[in-house]
Amino acid sequence: MADTNSKIKALLESNRKFAETWETPPTMRQMRAAQSETGGAPVVLTCLDPRCVPEQFFGPVARVPVIRNAGGRATKDAIASITVLRALARSSTVLVVHHTDCGMTHLTEESLRQEAKTRTPDAAAEIDTVDDYGCFEAADFEKTIEEDVLTLRRAKVLAGIDVRGLALDTVTGIVTELEIDTPLAIL
Repeated sequence: MADTNSKIKALLESNRKFAETWETPPTMRQMRAAQSETGGAPVVLTCLDPRCVPEQFFGPVARVPVIRNAGGRATKDAIASITVLRALARSSTVLVVHHTDCGMTHLTEESLRQEAKTRTPDAAAEIDTVDDYGCFEAADFEKTIEEDVLTLRRAKVLAGIDVRGLALDTVTGIVTELEIDTPLAIL
């Protein structure tokens, strides 16, 4: 607990230094008005890995809404968040950004479930209610981007949104767009 407290104190101290140069951003009302005039900023769905920060890899002009989860996967919660952003910020584009050396490639569904059950045996039934934690093989990196793009394109609540798939190379920092065709069955 003492180690956790010192880490939190360090974060808060860092925030104090950050706040010294803080410029108050526009209000939500002002942002919504600007978005309705410009068509809304793209939404970035990406991983929670600290190496995968859109404000870094897209540069300082990247003032975009970001949804982060383990693996940057197109989950029900991600779809709900995109739906909110569409209503709130007029977002009409989603960029699915996965990255190389993702932590989800270092786990399997079974190993993750087993570790969670070992750590919290009383939660075994709850752990088993999760259909898919989103683990994948490193060799399937581009395939997972395609799967998530197609999942979002299939979501009826997101009809009309342009969904693109991007790959971030964590060694070079280069982001590349993948060409992902939509099967006729989805159209």
